[in-house]
Amino acid sequence: MKRFTALIVDDERLARLNLRKKLNMFPELDVIGEASGIETGIKAIRDLNPDLLFLDIELSDGTGFDLLNEVEFKGKVIFQTAYNEYACRAFEINALDYLLKPITRERLKKVIDNIINSSNENSARNTPKFRYDDRIMIEQSRSIYFIKVENIICIKAVREYTSIFEKGGKEFVVLKSIGDWQKELPDEHFARIHRNSIINFNYIERSERYGNTANIFLSGMREAILISRGYYKLLKSRYFYK
Repeated sequence: MKRFTALIVDDERLARLNLRKKLNMFPELDVIGEASGIETGIKAIRDLNPDLLFLDIELSDGTGFDLLNEVEFKGKVIFQTAYNEYACRAFEINALDYLLKPITRERLKKVIDNIINSSNENSARNTPKFRYDDRIMIEQSRSIYFIKVENIICIKAVREYTSIFEKGGKEFVVLKSIGDWQKELPDEHFARIHRNSIINFNYIERSERYGNTANIFLSGMREAILISRGYYKLLKSRYFYK
C-alpha cells in the first residue's frame, strides 16, 4: 500500500491537533509536520517536501493562497475553511479538495479516497469528475475566484486556452484544454457539441436546425453556437432532438 506524507498548516493549535488525530486513523497517511502560518509553512514545505498539504485558507498572517504564491509545491493541496463561500472541490493550483470545519471523519474519508484514486495517473477511469453543485477555483492573474459548475453556460477553446462563460456575464480564461473539461464535467448536464465548444444543457433556450446540424441559442450568450455534424447525432439521440 502506497503511503502519503502530509503537512498541516493552520494558525489554530487546537485545529491542528484535532486534524492530526483524525489523520492518524488512516494507515495510508503519515503526518510529518505542522506549521502555524505562511513563513513557517513555506519552511516546512521546503524542508519536508510532503505529498499532501492540509492548508487553512484564513491564516493569521495572510491566506493559504498567499502561501501557495510564495512557494513551489508539486504535491496535492486540501483546503480547510470555516466559511461556506470557500467550499469547493478544486483542481486548479494543485488543489484536490476541501474540508469544511468542523471536519468530520466521514468527510475526511472521502478526501483520502480521492487522494488514493488520483494517485493512479495511468488510469483514465480514475479521473475525478466535478459534481453539478461543486465550486471550481479559478486563478486569474493574482486573484482567485470560486465559480459554481451549475453557473457555467459554456466553454470555448481558444488555441491552448479555454474561455469559461459564467451566468451573469463573467468570462474566465484558463490554461486548460477543451478535452480536459470534457472529461471532468458531469455528462448529464454538459456535452461537447463542437471541437471548440462545450455547452450546459440547462441554458438552452432554442435551436435552429440546418440539415444535419443546428445552431444552439443559450441563455446569457449573445451569439449562437454551432453543432458540428460529428456531434449532431449524439445530441439528437441523447437530449433535445426527439
